[in-house]
Amino acid sequence: MVEFLKYVFSSFWMWLGFVIVFGMILNFLFKLYNRSLRHRNIMKYGYPPEHCDADGEFPQIKEEDEY
Repeated sequence: MVEFLKYVFSSFWMWLGFVIVFGMILNFLFKLYNRSLRHRNIMKYGYPPEHCDADGEFPQIKEEDEY
């Protein structure tokens, strides 16, 4: 582990490349987890939710004139 840390911190560009690759991996794992939760939620409750129209947008409420 110490050898790996010495290798990563040996130059700025090596460190920057490691941070970018590590960030991409974490981003992918987060999106994978997020999409699996979204899939389960849609399978359980359906789409669109009850408070949305057929496109999944909030419907526009037309206000009546009170005159």
